[in-house]
Amino acid sequence: MTQPPGAPQWWQPQGQQGPHSGPTPQPVAPQPHAYPAQPQQPASFGGSFSSDYGGFGAFDAEPPANRSKSRKPWIIGAVALVVLAGGGAAAWFSGVFTGDVLDQESLHEGVATVLQDSYGEQDVSNVNCPENQRIAAGHTFDCTVDVAGKPRTVSIRVLNDKPQYEVGAPH
Repeated sequence: MTQPPGAPQWWQPQGQQGPHSGPTPQPVAPQPHAYPAQPQQPASFGGSFSSDYGGFGAFDAEPPANRSKSRKPWIIGAVALVVLAGGGAAAWFSGVFTGDVLDQESLHEGVATVLQDSYGEQDVSNVNCPENQRIAAGHTFDCTVDVAGKPRTVSIRVLNDKPQYEVGAPH
């Protein structure tokens, strides 16, 4: 690589000149400006990602400040979870999720009335049907009754969600 005439060689100090001598450049006096002088940064070889305005922060000399993590969100989340679980368990055990079921007293009266009016059985007593029978079309179950003092079984079939049901003949 060649240098222009009069420029110092890269291995020579500024005061010495090589074989191609020329006039020595004189330093220029600083000119007054309207703007304040910017602080000079030391030259960094290879570039830098930081500046007076922050930079990327990937190569900062200082480690990032340790932030203390708050436990408040975890506590609030745990309390909310416990409340929801408790409410769900209470609803489950109270029968909210079982759907509509037939009323026992109405069912017993209805079975006795149908056996008396439709099948001519006048002495009907002790109607006993299983509890919590769901109201769903096509659902069937058996009830026990005493007809004329003898235990009998009748089949019940739910017809729709009104609830309407049919009572089979005692057998």
